[in-house]
Amino acid sequence: MKLTEKQKNCPYCHEKGADHRIKMIEDDPDGQAGLVLRQDGWHLWTADPFTFEVLYPIGYCPMCGRPLNEEED
Repeated sequence: MKLTEKQKNCPYCHEKGADHRIKMIEDDPDGQAGLVLRQDGWHLWTADPFTFEVLYPIGYCPMCGRPLNEEED
């Protein structure tokens, strides 16, 4: 797949290495969101005072639109 410049340089979905921490997308008193790479794939992590923490499996980066389950060219 050919990536756009935005997708090639996305600071959210190009996490490399063995230690994959949450890459924060939003952090405010009403809630937080971030990307997490786990052994079973990418997840959107959300937390707020009412639902606590939730992980949603995702196939695309919500910030740049890059497919997360495809090899890069």
